[in-house]
Amino acid sequence: MTNFHQYMDNLHRLSRAIRMWPHQDHINTIASKWEISRSLDHIAQVRTRTARPTTRLLVDGVTIVNVMVLKRTHSDGGEHVVLPRDVDKRNWEYLRSQLDVPCARWMAQSYVEPLDRLGEWRVFLVGGKVLYTVHTLKNRDRNTWSWDIVNTFYTLEELR
Repeated sequence: MTNFHQYMDNLHRLSRAIRMWPHQDHINTIASKWEISRSLDHIAQVRTRTARPTTRLLVDGVTIVNVMVLKRTHSDGGEHVVLPRDVDKRNWEYLRSQLDVPCARWMAQSYVEPLDRLGEWRVFLVGGKVLYTVHTLKNRDRNTWSWDIVNTFYTLEELR
């Protein structure tokens, strides 16, 4: 059994014992990124009543709106993210060339400039307690994404 299969088997066993989100069945599935996006839309609208970037599936050949971020399903680590400034990749010839994974699709999401400039913070919770926080940031010189586990934080008073 490969490491990946062992990992998925252990994850499946663990998901039977504790509640996990995203659900284990949505990890590495056909539309996992899209399904997770729809779940987050629902949570923002119904539970927290907070704003969230608009996300929609792209239809092959339809005009690509220049102010949207393009993201491919079946991808991680920011590998298939096309920002508004990536003009050479904002066409169907390029997008189709990146559909090398069966059932992969492209989504368009509202561009959030502070997210691009300041990065993304992911907080991992277990049992309602913060396990760790990860900060992901675009490295413009290398055109890659990097991340670090966050160990210190500003207080609200310091942020003001």
